Parts: sequence; C-alpha cells; structure tokens
Amino acid sequence: MFIIHGVYRWWPKRVAFRNDYCRSCEAPRRAIATRTFDVGHIFWIPLVPVGFWKHWSCATCRRDPHAPTGTRRVFKWIGLVCLILLAILFWATPINSEFGTTSWALRILPTGGAIALFIHLLVMPSEPSLRERLDSIPPANDTVCPFCETPLMAGTEMQWSCPACGIVRH
Repeated sequence: MFIIHGVYRWWPKRVAFRNDYCRSCEAPRRAIATRTFDVGHIFWIPLVPVGFWKHWSCATCRRDPHAPTGTRRVFKWIGLVCLILLAILFWATPINSEFGTTSWALRILPTGGAIALFIHLLVMPSEPSLRERLDSIPPANDTVCPFCETPLMAGTEMQWSCPACGIVRH
C-alpha cells in the first residue's frame, strides 16, 4: 500500500523577479518568485500547515530554474560500476544448458551496456556549472514593473520595488 502525499500551495502572490539561468530552457530567462501558504496533505486531506514559502519559477516554462535536469555525471559513474559488477557476476556463473540463450544474453547485455556508458562518459563534454552560468547573466535593471507597467521606486540597499503591486527587483 502506498500513501498519496504532497503539498497544497494556497494564496499565490508574485513578490519578486530577477534575471536568472533556467536549466530546463537552457537559456537566460526571467525568474519570478511567488509567495504561497503551503499545507502538506495525505490522501488529499490538508493536515500540516507549513507556513509561507517563496518559490522561484521560470517566466517561460514555469519550472524551478535551478532544478537539475538529466542524470548527474556521478550517478552515471555509479551505474557504470554496477554494470561492470553485473557483467563480472554473469561471466563468472557457469552456463546452464536449459537457459543457454538467456545466460549468454545476461553476459552480453551488461557488458555492452558498460562499454556504451563508458564511451558516453568519455565523449560527453563537461558542462559549465550553474554558478558559472549565473555569473555571466547581468542583474535585472528594469525601471518599470514588468507586470503592471508602473515605474519602480528605489528603496533601501538598492532594492527597487513597485508601489502598485509590491513586487521587488532582485
């Protein structure tokens, strides 16, 4: 039996925006922070109020801009080690005459998979880190609110905000 759980996000309000790098879009994009009141649920029954949280999302794809996409390189290396161990295990096991075809398939498939994954790891270029990509993006310098077209006002510590909707430029 499994438990269906998750989080309800109530009363969303846009509170900030910034220039960011979206890993899903693989491009510089505008990110929007939304403040919500989060409540944990089990079987669709709200049970645990978690409080107010701020969630960043890409303005283009609506996903978390810093969420990793694809498989991390370290997990690929772990998979390679597992495939090598499986191949060694199946090659060390004697072939049973009843399962001759299956035994050979269990020997060849992990070996071929390990070879293919090893070649992929050698050929695949290393990508720049998220930090390097973020350093290449200039900060937002809008003087007009992108949502309500009201001129932004300078606040404390060079923090600009919209007097109409209250959104802050990061």
